Amino acid sequence: MPMGIGVEDVTNHIVLTDPTHITLEPGFYSIFYEVSVLYPGTTFMQVTPFYNGSAHIEYGIYFMTGPDRSSAFGSVSFIIEVPQPTVFTLTYNSPVDGTEGTLTMVIRKLRRET
Repeated sequence: MPMGIGVEDVTNHIVLTDPTHITLEPGFYSIFYEVSVLYPGTTFMQVTPFYNGSAHIEYGIYFMTGPDRSSAFGSVSFIIEVPQPTVFTLTYNSPVDGTEGTLTMVIRKLRRET
């Protein structure tokens, strides 16, 4: 899913490396994302995060729409540990093209108390 930067991380722990990939440096991160898409009829939307070398369906969004024009929406919030630099992406899947859509995401590196 294409992304942009609202506020750049000046520490370079969270870097948008291209429009669909975010590089995270080692640490703990709080991640929140929400997706909304308009569809012309019955279909589904599936969004799955990928990081630390694998897909994480447990933090994914799945939404089934009805027969009339409808909107699919989902939001997820979770905390992850990144033991080594990793690429974070969101994979979007639907058999029908949405007419409009939006993605909002917040990634925040958490401080570790010693």
